[in-house]
Amino acid sequence: MIDPRLEQGLSPRERFELDRLWQALRAGSAHGSRRDMLRWSALAAGAVATARYGIAAAAPVRAPLSLRQDAPITEGAEISVPFDAFGQPITLDPHRSADYGGFWVMYPNVWGGFLRYDELGRIALDLAEQVVRSQDGLRYTFTIREGAMYASGNPVVADDFIASWTRALDPANLSPMVAFMQPLRGFDAWIAGEADAELGFRAEDERTVIVELTDPVTYFPSFLAAFVWAVVDPAVIEASGQENFVLNGAGTGPWQFTEYERDTRFVMEPNPNYYDPLSPSLVRITWPVFNGPDAAQSALDLYRDENAASADVPLSLLADVDGDPALAAELRRLDTSQATIRSLAMDFRQPPFDDVRVRRAFGLAFDRERYAEIYADTWTPATVFTPPIVNELSGYQPPEGFPFDPEQARALLAEAGYANGEGLPDIIFYHPSGDSDAELERVTAVLQMLGENLGVTIGLDTARSQTEINETIIDTGGLQIGIMWWQTITDTAFLLSDVFRPDSPFMDGVFNWSPDLEPLGGDPGAAAASFTELVAQADIELDAATRNDLYQQAEALVLENAVYVPIANWVPMFVQKPWLQGTRQGPWTGRLPILFDQNVVVVDGG
Repeated sequence: MIDPRLEQGLSPRERFELDRLWQALRAGSAHGSRRDMLRWSALAAGAVATARYGIAAAAPVRAPLSLRQDAPITEGAEISVPFDAFGQPITLDPHRSADYGGFWVMYPNVWGGFLRYDELGRIALDLAEQVVRSQDGLRYTFTIREGAMYASGNPVVADDFIASWTRALDPANLSPMVAFMQPLRGFDAWIAGEADAELGFRAEDERTVIVELTDPVTYFPSFLAAFVWAVVDPAVIEASGQENFVLNGAGTGPWQFTEYERDTRFVMEPNPNYYDPLSPSLVRITWPVFNGPDAAQSALDLYRDENAASADVPLSLLADVDGDPALAAELRRLDTSQATIRSLAMDFRQPPFDDVRVRRAFGLAFDRERYAEIYADTWTPATVFTPPIVNELSGYQPPEGFPFDPEQARALLAEAGYANGEGLPDIIFYHPSGDSDAELERVTAVLQMLGENLGVTIGLDTARSQTEINETIIDTGGLQIGIMWWQTITDTAFLLSDVFRPDSPFMDGVFNWSPDLEPLGGDPGAAAASFTELVAQADIELDAATRNDLYQQAEALVLENAVYVPIANWVPMFVQKPWLQGTRQGPWTGRLPILFDQNVVVVDGG
């Protein structure tokens, strides 16, 4: 969210850019929570040009979790699913909600659009019967599935999509998720408030919507699957008002919101007009809302008392769960196909990190196995930036990874003029105030590990809040050293472009990899220019093999220049009652199932 002190007097375009920057800086917090993943990148699904788009109808791609085919199903079941908002406001309105991971997984139960994600982050059809992309990649034609209806009973027609998208793009009340609409033709002019601006979408007839893009970006289908593109029933909005429509059947998902106590709980009940069969078991899902530092503990207590179907297990609660035989038996780890990456990052414009040799030295001295030990194996070592799920979905093969070699690290530091760490300027790592003692111990241990391997001292400042750290970054034009956490939902390596492109708000003014850098210990400026050309081609390349090769060359430049030094991939953990079966969780979802659909049931004993 934009700091209100900075928002006054800004144009819609300036608010949009500032919000993206603010999200990027918050994403850099070293906290081990999903609130740090505020910027979710996009997924592109490869397709044959001028043909039916290569997106499958929504269907499981892996077996549901722990499904017992012979288990007797409980009809009329009601369950409770704790929801940790991590400080984000909850409105239940898909066009007004913050870009926070929990919303991405919870909302599709109620709000639908043309496309959605499966549990891996792969694109699937939702309200689209088919999608056709033009040969040049600039135009998409969507056909609404036959008989699509809202929970209200009203039919879904093409004009409803236009009204919904225009609502999200209201310059006076832009959606916090508006960045996911940026590929639209006319977007920049519209956001800038130009009088003659026109957006690139229209209703061709009652069942056909045309969407036109500024550039043929291959990640657009993923952006379109984000909940900001959801369609809401305009008749319900007109009858109920902008605040109350969320409780009056305005969505198309398998569920509908029926109760909401602000910041306390919300309730879902089945949508009788959903296009697919509903759960033969579930009739009510209550989501108690938890917030603040005790949220995870409160949810786990609810679970332990048999009053919740599942609960997250962050590192802070892992020992408690492992020490309880009943909980330990129900602990689940999503330790394959991880979708997140933590990386060490350093500012190219702040000494000593303006020297590529110093950057590489810090990267070579980072012991990933030790990092995993410090974090109790809730992270697994990683030597490349692109998360493993991208490789699984697209066939992308990353370049050779960043090694661990402390001897070479010390040699590079000496070559840069800092033998044994002598002569180095002060290096300060900022960690937000208010964190637990246990997390501060872990951060301290990581910095000590890195310092000892290099023979240097790294200072730790814990006196500033995250907001104050962000303001310091803005004031100084960069963050000297930090650990960033990103999640991808892409089956291409588009996250490289989104994060490292020199003009992105996640690089410009933060870590400052730029073509205008002077050569020092390498030529990072020339590398930045080459990277920009490579990802610009890759982002619009329709041939998957060519696109993968371009991204691979770009990622090699990131690693060679230690723009980010990959550290580890996150392993989400949660407990779930054995009587809740048929759920599908993966790197895209974490604990929450991709949908509470016809596969999800309560069996006897629940």
